[in-house]
Amino acid sequence: MRIFMTGATGYIGGAVASELRRRGHEVTALVRPESEAKHLRDAGVVLVAGDLTTLPSLTETLDDHDALLHTAVARQNAAEGDRIAVDTFTSRNRHFVYTSGVWVLGNTHGADEASEVNPLAASAWRAPHEERVIKAGGAVLRPGCVYGGKQSLLGKWFAAAENKQPLEIIGDGDNHWAMVDVNELADLYARAIEQRTAGVLHGIDDTHATMNACALAVAPDAQLEHVPVDAARAKLGHYADALAVDQQISSAATRAKTGWTPRRTFVNSVREQWEEWRMASRQ
Repeated sequence: MRIFMTGATGYIGGAVASELRRRGHEVTALVRPESEAKHLRDAGVVLVAGDLTTLPSLTETLDDHDALLHTAVARQNAAEGDRIAVDTFTSRNRHFVYTSGVWVLGNTHGADEASEVNPLAASAWRAPHEERVIKAGGAVLRPGCVYGGKQSLLGKWFAAAENKQPLEIIGDGDNHWAMVDVNELADLYARAIEQRTAGVLHGIDDTHATMNACALAVAPDAQLEHVPVDAARAKLGHYADALAVDQQISSAATRAKTGWTPRRTFVNSVREQWEEWRMASRQ
């Protein structure tokens, strides 16, 4: 298949681009001119210079592809950039996979793919974008909090542990994150594209440990530093509430629909995560 994607230089998008190329697909990526993209070019990805605001001018290019994939998040005006991508991609007669996230479900211990959204303030703008994609017959893929590889949300834990420093947790740490390994998530994206899956998909593995337990899995002898949510909110705004979210969410319907079978959990893959993080840190 010929696939056009955004966000290929990012944490999630990079893993997805690599997985699609590994499966033999032709990949074209929208890349900001200043981005480091040699690794994509070396992998055989065709690069198109631009950003989300230039997407409306690329309709001929988009129509030359079988599927469209959006994993990018604009550095500024994220909601506006995302809406441009959604409007552009849903206007083409192509299979479209849109990246949302589990934060649109809010604090929950019983949500699944059919649950009503109750978004945290940090991601409230995603909810109407999801509706537009579903109405157009596309797929909305909601990753959990992603770990593995070079790390993202929890990269500071590995850096702190490496330097024998406390691991910071927003809130009391008794909360749970819906989580997923970055490479297993990339497999789900590829399945969604290859199978032309529509509707809501949850990229969530079987991690059910509390954040305290996850932190101690990374560094069993580490001191945990708990930051009150109110104090964190003063510095991080609504993002603090997202980091303190308490979620246990099902991906059973997604697994049944696509055949996706995540094998890692955050706790059972810590050794591999350390190896991946140290390798990425040397690059």
